[in-house]
Amino acid sequence: MADATDETELYTEALKLLLQVAWANDRLHPKEQELLVKLATAWKVPAVLDRLLADRGAGKPLSPPNLAILRTKPDKVLLAAQVLVAADGEVDEEEDEMMNELRSLLVPPASVGRR
Repeated sequence: MADATDETELYTEALKLLLQVAWANDRLHPKEQELLVKLATAWKVPAVLDRLLADRGAGKPLSPPNLAILRTKPDKVLLAAQVLVAADGEVDEEEDEMMNELRSLLVPPASVGRR
């Protein structure tokens, strides 16, 4: 049962992050929203996405994701973010910058030359 809870937490935090990526250019493209809905459904957390979108629609700021949880599966999170960025058929400069920032936050460079 703990595994299901861990996955739900990961997907919840991933959706928070993906919404920030989608809004990096100050708009949510319909294709991006469509992909978010598909992901939330596949991840069995559609209510989470509904709540996050409702909060955003009410003028509330986007909820910050828990990076510690996201760092447990950085490859999965970064892949979802890359697919989202490409969903509208173009990658804006803001989205590209966001992806670079995500890589540095989720996969810090390995220590080199430490002895």
